[in-house]
Amino acid sequence: HSFNGTWTDRGVAECVAAFTANYIFADDQSLRRLGLRHTRLGMPGVRPAEGSPLFARHAELTRCMPRFLVVGTQKGGTSTLHYVLRSGWHPRVALNKGEKEVHHFSLDDNHAMGPARYQARWDGEGAQLGTCPGREDKVRGEVSATYLDYPRAAERAFALLPFAKVVLLLREPAARLVSSFNMRWQVEVCGKLTWTRRDCFKGLSSREQVKEHAVGPFQLAAALKVWARCQTPGGDGLDASCLGADFVEKLANRTRRERREIDVCLAALEADAPPLSLGRCLGLPILSQRKLYKRMEDGAYVYRSMYAEHVAVWLSYFPPEQLLVLPSEPLFERATVEAQMSRLAAFLGLDYKETNQEVLFSASPASVTGAPHENGREYVATPPPEMLADLRAWLCPHNARLAGLLLANGLVPSASDLSADLPWAAAPPGGPTIGCEPAPAGAAAPSTRAPPVTTAQPPLPTAANAETRHARDEGPKRRRAKG
Repeated sequence: HSFNGTWTDRGVAECVAAFTANYIFADDQSLRRLGLRHTRLGMPGVRPAEGSPLFARHAELTRCMPRFLVVGTQKGGTSTLHYVLRSGWHPRVALNKGEKEVHHFSLDDNHAMGPARYQARWDGEGAQLGTCPGREDKVRGEVSATYLDYPRAAERAFALLPFAKVVLLLREPAARLVSSFNMRWQVEVCGKLTWTRRDCFKGLSSREQVKEHAVGPFQLAAALKVWARCQTPGGDGLDASCLGADFVEKLANRTRRERREIDVCLAALEADAPPLSLGRCLGLPILSQRKLYKRMEDGAYVYRSMYAEHVAVWLSYFPPEQLLVLPSEPLFERATVEAQMSRLAAFLGLDYKETNQEVLFSASPASVTGAPHENGREYVATPPPEMLADLRAWLCPHNARLAGLLLANGLVPSASDLSADLPWAAAPPGGPTIGCEPAPAGAAAPSTRAPPVTTAQPPLPTAANAETRHARDEGPKRRRAKG
């Protein structure tokens, strides 16, 4: 695979795929000599085999670690669920101390601190691995919305907590996307005021206030542009119609740019063998923590709504019986939240009779409707119907792939349950696949490729490189045609 001493990306990918295939399909009798076993045939995850010394040692060191992880999705109700769990919903549930999200498995700096520092989020400074006297009966857990889709989060979580239960909250993808963008847009316009007012754009009354609430030079520059563009004639506030136009324009531009990059990657991945992950083509795993965070929080609105990509990764490590998929929307409604929490209690092995039902119907600090809903931000504008229709048409085949993934792995018992829980991903009655509207003219068809078997891959060309290669290959043809 080398030429003049240089390894090619494709060659390295083929070598890794060959090694991985032998490792994944190795006889468990061979792995058992190491005290390991596969979680599922054909998947990269291995964990300590019951009865082995490795199993006993791992169980001893992780006995005070979380037994469940709520991994996302972002803007899918994780703050609402966190509020309910930390407010005494069940006496045995114990969430981490301090701020809501730990980000231990998603952010490099946090993960590098090690498992003892991770356990300290429950037991305080000086915690010793495997030691939590008087608290062994607690069902510890944490809620970090970055785990679902950040690179290596699933791999790291499985390495430390291979027997943990994993909870996924999935919200209608286009609504999640718009909600995520709304939060970032408010940060861009309001800075720190975003965290104290759900309608922060109504709280700015001067250029000096914009500067006062700034969180950094780039945010300040963007906020001042909006102020100059949208300030009222009297200069004592921001015009709502101007802000709405700014919101819609930026949402359209950023999602259009991101979809274009994803389409390039999907086309490149369709032609590549072996199949590799979309995240790697987008260059996410090689980014530094700072750049990755910026990209994921303000440049991956569409990618983070492509749930099939992320659920497939978690399934490549954790067996389906350790995953629970819950629709987000019922958590926000008084009539349906109790049924959702009953499912969660059964999944975690908790006695539902011991739960405090009053918590489910008490208003959280951020609630304006009386429901236990946090982070309910006001929208300055609603995206035009045609924009939402375009987004949903583009996401539709990806939702169909998710439906197949959930049904095939028993994460949703039946097609009727899928229709009830996740109607946006459900197939029409009597139809084998979801009925997706045709994509807009000029848009590349979303991929129907199989999910990758492993995330441990060598660096891949990014979307930008894929476009460059395409232009280079097409260049001579264009010149000949022109001539």
